[in-house]
Amino acid sequence: MNQPTREEFEELKEEQKQLREEVRRLKERQTEEIKAVRVEVASEDVIRRLDSLKQDLTQELHTVSNTWLETLQEHYTEHTEAISDVKTVQSGHSKFFEEHGKRLAATATKDDLTAMQGQIKQDTGTIAGLMHSNQERGIRLVE
Repeated sequence: MNQPTREEFEELKEEQKQLREEVRRLKERQTEEIKAVRVEVASEDVIRRLDSLKQDLTQELHTVSNTWLETLQEHYTEHTEAISDVKTVQSGHSKFFEEHGKRLAATATKDDLTAMQGQIKQDTGTIAGLMHSNQERGIRLVE
């Protein structure tokens, strides 16, 4: 068998060390952080464009806000007028109910009619008695 000599063995050992070192460096290179470089460069054109967009958006916001406020004001005015109309009608109903209450208070009740019926019977009896009395005296009433 062919056995390596001590010298060859040492060479292989050294070569193995170098390979391990090289593998270690490669691994480190792969896992090293890549630092990002922040570049802040704004051209004048970009700045002008952004300013223009800002102005356009601000104008659009004002337009939409004003339209919304005008619509809100219109609806508020319509509702205020409607509430006023309801209050006017309600006031008319109030007067109607007041009048109705007065008429209802002046209307005869069942007890009032019963009392009047008794009075009518009494008055009828009195009239009949007077007529009878007049007949006996010979006084005739004109028909």
